[in-house]
Amino acid sequence: MVGGLLPLSPYMLLDSTQQALVISACITGVALAGFGWLKAKATGLPATRGAVQTLFIGGLAASVAYMVAKLVGG
Repeated sequence: MVGGLLPLSPYMLLDSTQQALVISACITGVALAGFGWLKAKATGLPATRGAVQTLFIGGLAASVAYMVAKLVGG
């Protein structure tokens, strides 16, 4: 739950949703890369490869979710 609040915190602290989106995306990217690095270290893969893979897949999923929300919600 605490991990989920970190990317949402810019929306609670800033007046501009556009600025909050950019900061939230950056926080999420750093978190994804960090989790990928840790996962790679735990499984024996090269750490950089794990970080990039997780960042790419997570970023792609977030982008698709954003586009779907824009289509559905306007």
